[in-house]
Amino acid sequence: MIINKKIKRTMFQSKSQYFGSFVLIVISCLLFTMFNMLSDNMSNITSSFEDTYVQEDANFITDSILTNIPELEEKFDILLEGSSTIDYTLSDNKILRIFSENTKVNLPAIIKGKELNGNDIFIDPAFAKANKLAIGDNLKIYDRNLTISGFMSLPNYIYPLKSDGDLLRDANSFGIAVIGGDDFQSFNKGNSFYSLKYKGEKSNFETVMTQFKEYLRNENISILNWVNADANLRITFVQTKLGGINQVSSTMPTAILLLSCILSGMVMWRLLKRESAIIGTLYALGYKKKEIQNHYLRYPLSVAVIGGIIGTILGSVTLKPMLNVMVTYFNMPVGIVNYSIKYIIISILLPIVFLGVAGYIVTYKSLKSSPLELMRGGDSNYKVGFLEKNLKLDRFKFTTKFKIREQLRSIPRSVFLLLGVAIATMLLLIGFAAKSSLDYVMVEGFKQAFKYNYHYVFNTLQTETRMEGEAFSEELFSPESNDKLNLAVYGVTPNSKYITFKDKSGNQLNTNQVIMTKPLADKLKVKPSDTVKIISKTDSKEYSVTIDSIAETYVGNYIYMPLSQFNSMLNYPSGSYFGLWSKDKLNIPEDQLLAALSVDDMKNAFNSMTQPIQATVGTMAFISFIIGLIVIYVVTSMIIEENKENISLMKVLGYRKREVYSMILNSSSFLIILGFILGIPLLFMSLGSMLNSLTKDMSVALPLKIDSIYLILGFVIIYLTFEVSKALSKKKVSKISMNEVLKSRLE
Repeated sequence: MIINKKIKRTMFQSKSQYFGSFVLIVISCLLFTMFNMLSDNMSNITSSFEDTYVQEDANFITDSILTNIPELEEKFDILLEGSSTIDYTLSDNKILRIFSENTKVNLPAIIKGKELNGNDIFIDPAFAKANKLAIGDNLKIYDRNLTISGFMSLPNYIYPLKSDGDLLRDANSFGIAVIGGDDFQSFNKGNSFYSLKYKGEKSNFETVMTQFKEYLRNENISILNWVNADANLRITFVQTKLGGINQVSSTMPTAILLLSCILSGMVMWRLLKRESAIIGTLYALGYKKKEIQNHYLRYPLSVAVIGGIIGTILGSVTLKPMLNVMVTYFNMPVGIVNYSIKYIIISILLPIVFLGVAGYIVTYKSLKSSPLELMRGGDSNYKVGFLEKNLKLDRFKFTTKFKIREQLRSIPRSVFLLLGVAIATMLLLIGFAAKSSLDYVMVEGFKQAFKYNYHYVFNTLQTETRMEGEAFSEELFSPESNDKLNLAVYGVTPNSKYITFKDKSGNQLNTNQVIMTKPLADKLKVKPSDTVKIISKTDSKEYSVTIDSIAETYVGNYIYMPLSQFNSMLNYPSGSYFGLWSKDKLNIPEDQLLAALSVDDMKNAFNSMTQPIQATVGTMAFISFIIGLIVIYVVTSMIIEENKENISLMKVLGYRKREVYSMILNSSSFLIILGFILGIPLLFMSLGSMLNSLTKDMSVALPLKIDSIYLILGFVIIYLTFEVSKALSKKKVSKISMNEVLKSRLE
């Protein structure tokens, strides 16, 4: 149609509004494509890695060597392999956990380099990068010089944590390595454990494992530690991360697309209102309603198609760098990158559908008028809204009344601004909230609850009384009601000087009672005096524990009880224990320890973890700044365009520039503040719900906290965005001449 030739000219006349929609669509499609493809690729990489390199279903430690492994494999339909490990301290307290090379379960995947020969060693790439180690370099382990022959990944150390209870990894101070079996035996050191892979149906796993544990007990073999793969954060954390990505990939692009729809709807409504006389003339010339509607639908659809294609391309381009970022956290080999055609098509179609529907609704409603009504300017009679009618504005001075009426007379525009600022606030504060929450758990929660500096776990049950340190024991369980949730039960010394908890009222809790931490109590809906049934991961037996108090702490999913009660419940010898807490470093032979952890290790891991969070904060701040700037600038442009006559008349009447700027550009300042305030509860609802969903089956809990300094900083950034938008809009106000009002009157 000939009228389609005016599309380009019309769009350039209101380029800020169309460009705003375009940028929002690009951001939305970029995030949708990138996050969904990232999740899809990470899932494929993880699944392929687990299957190809035979990821364990469980690992365990026994008090004696298993001598009949082939018989056990046949009897229980499993793969079972004994392994050895040792923690070797390099310079500057850098620990390298060295494993003997496996041949059946948890096979090392070579990322780069060649197979192991004599005097060779594999190390994980993150540790190598952090410590500037390269293939061909030599590492001195005890009295032997080993050559780095390659970088590798282990399927049971996808997220390489030093200890089972850790949350954060620090590639600078902890890494993993693999050497040949003969080389490992030459050290004549280390701890032994077993890795198990069940070959049968997964639904039968727990039943068969119960039979397996019972068999070992009947053979007088005690299981000292048992960890299922689904309780091993080194394995499961990647799935938790993917769960968070999946939530972000659906909610964030949808919210931004919703903003695009509102913006496009407002632009279309204003365009149809402005061109109502032209539309009426086209009707009179014989154009059909469908032809006119198709013409005006081309405006939002052209923006949707171009923005969708460009956003999808940018999302695809950023996929590979994002995968490289992910594998710096999760130690896995990256194969072929899969650019899913499904997500490419959906990403392009989503803005077309969203903006197409919004455009259709607006055009359909606007074109219901008769040709004569349209030629007369459509429904141009202004109706005072309910809010404006009931607000008593006469008591205010003129400038204040003008600003209030300006917002009330275009509710869709005000809603768009409010939602835009609220979403920008949410994005901005997500990074700040994540950092505050980690600060609270690791600094406030940990320091207040735990007073020790060193945490030692022995590889065998200890019965002799030690003069140094305070004895404790730990064992993993799961609630009878939820076998996916893992919790740790600690036996502690009565009146312990190394752990301190408070109840809801702030009263100190004595450790001569059974205490449950608040995150676990919330998940199990437990109150003081309730009895919970828990199943041991070691012997698969069921135990009943009555809870005396709930500790207001977020250090994890834990139950603390007196050590004597712990030993009695699990039939351990009186006075026995598995670990020691101490203020000072203890001189314990390395071959007696299963794990040794210092508070400094946790601090280093925490500092390492917060560095990428700081980068995330910066990225989120930039995205929120762009979204906020687009929304505020577009709304300000609309206000200026709608008030051309008023601005011109103000200049004729002698208003100074400063006064005109104040009335026009500052009229939205209240909505900016209100949008920021609205964004805070929305952040707590959305992020809190996401954190609860992600950690519901984990042995950790993250309370949602945000420091007041970050709220102030967030508000400063949002308001600075408003000021930048005002500065960009001043030029438009200055261009409006005094004869603009005369032109409109003549027309």
